[in-house]
Amino acid sequence: MLVKYKKMHERTAMGLIAFSCEVKDPLFLLETVQGYEQDENRRLYLYRQDDDFIGIVGFQLMDGHAELEHIALSPSFRGEKMSYELLDEAQKMLQMEIEGGTDETKRLIEKWKDR
Repeated sequence: MLVKYKKMHERTAMGLIAFSCEVKDPLFLLETVQGYEQDENRRLYLYRQDDDFIGIVGFQLMDGHAELEHIALSPSFRGEKMSYELLDEAQKMLQMEIEGGTDETKRLIEKWKDR
């Protein structure tokens, strides 16, 4: 289940975003998460399974669509199927088309749409 990011989940969000970034510097991760807090055109969601947050997905809202900026799952939950479930739920929640914002996310979005 997707849950909208809240400040009380800042450390969890930083840890999950670290899975999607090459840079693991805590200050960089904090600034990334805070960027979602401060920009009204960005959305960050945590993916919860049972009582644990196992994934994260972040979007930049554009004119009529959302660009996927970050997507990450805890290592034990990785796989295209789980990523697709996360994207399916995000699209329902956002109620708009999702597109890739980076080279990596574009490839994932293309696979997700073509399945």
